[in-house]
Amino acid sequence: MLLKLGGARAAGLLVNTVVVHRPSDDTVRALAAEYRAYAVPNRSDESSFADSLRTGIELIAAREAGHDATALLVCLGDQPLLRLEVLQALIFAWRDGGGMAVRPAYRDSPGEPGHPLLVDRSLWRLAADMRGEQGLGPVLERQGINVRTIPVGGRNPDVDTPEDLAALDADAEPAAPPDATPSILDPFDA
Repeated sequence: MLLKLGGARAAGLLVNTVVVHRPSDDTVRALAAEYRAYAVPNRSDESSFADSLRTGIELIAAREAGHDATALLVCLGDQPLLRLEVLQALIFAWRDGGGMAVRPAYRDSPGEPGHPLLVDRSLWRLAADMRGEQGLGPVLERQGINVRTIPVGGRNPDVDTPEDLAALDADAEPAAPPDATPSILDPFDA
């Protein structure tokens, strides 16, 4: 995920990446540093999703005070299939006046709320209304704020367990055996 977000920064789509992590998670802190992301510890190892999201928004708001940060992308660290073209679609839709909150609708995961969620700066204040393991989606719904969905191909599943990872690996295209020689078809060699 951090590699893909780094690619989005290199493409000029993102300015910064903030990683909220458990205070005791030195591995995530080191990965964030390796990928030039700002690592910020959550309030405690038992913090909720809402706490994590608020912590990230507070950091971004403080760091970007007086700067041009006008939106943020809420990306979940357990979704390794995030693609650059999805980030582009969300950002371009928002830049073109496509809504104050924009999320993908993945073709292969109909009915599931897609991530990441792009949130306009004018809505960041609503993070104070988040509770427990729910993010901004339910808050936006309660406030009557329309979340625009952008249709995109594929899927972006949560990978929370070793079984989820195994299922993801099983769905991947099979790789060529390491000793296989690639075939080249020469249409003039017939």
